[in-house]
Amino acid sequence: HWSRRVGRMTPEYEAVDPLSPRAVIAGMLVGFVVSAMNVSFGLKAGWGQGGSVLAAAVSIGLFSAMKPKIPFTQLEANVCQTVASAAGSMTMAAGLIGPIPALHLLGMRYSVWTMMTWGASVAFLGVFFAVPLRRHFLLESQLRFPSGTATAETIRSMFADARRAKSQVGTLIRAAAFAAGTVVLTWCFPRVLRPPVFATLGLASAARWGW
Repeated sequence: HWSRRVGRMTPEYEAVDPLSPRAVIAGMLVGFVVSAMNVSFGLKAGWGQGGSVLAAAVSIGLFSAMKPKIPFTQLEANVCQTVASAAGSMTMAAGLIGPIPALHLLGMRYSVWTMMTWGASVAFLGVFFAVPLRRHFLLESQLRFPSGTATAETIRSMFADARRAKSQVGTLIRAAAFAAGTVVLTWCFPRVLRPPVFATLGLASAARWGW
């Protein structure tokens, strides 16, 4: 379906294998960041996200800045975001933001090798069921998954307008820098997270409730 939409048989896409080493390696690097982000955010909020749109935008922006001799294609961007989102989703699939921390609070400890074996088992199970589920949900039922549709539209729009793509990536970088600065500030000065707003306004009862 994706190949028909972007024109798989055009020379642009025949020149580069979509499953290229650079697409896979870039996806692994972005997936590493998304996984760390999901663990940090998931332990605070209780949920995470695959990061498909983020991975697609970052990979396109990365190769736009590098300007490789062979242009980065839409199909490679799709492979890159697939690898990255798969790595990011492992934090939820392996229970790293839910069951495993709960077991830790109950006093159960697991070694790194145990967790790696568990994660590999979950990954194999997902790949094992991917083919029959794909056939049922995508080929037969032809369901439109919102996250996949949004990712495809993001990739198409960023390739259609290079200037807009650079602007979007720049916005992501600035937002990431602001978020990182905020985290460092609140880590150095925890009081920033709980400003005495209600106490200053004379609402001492509300302040005692932790607001």
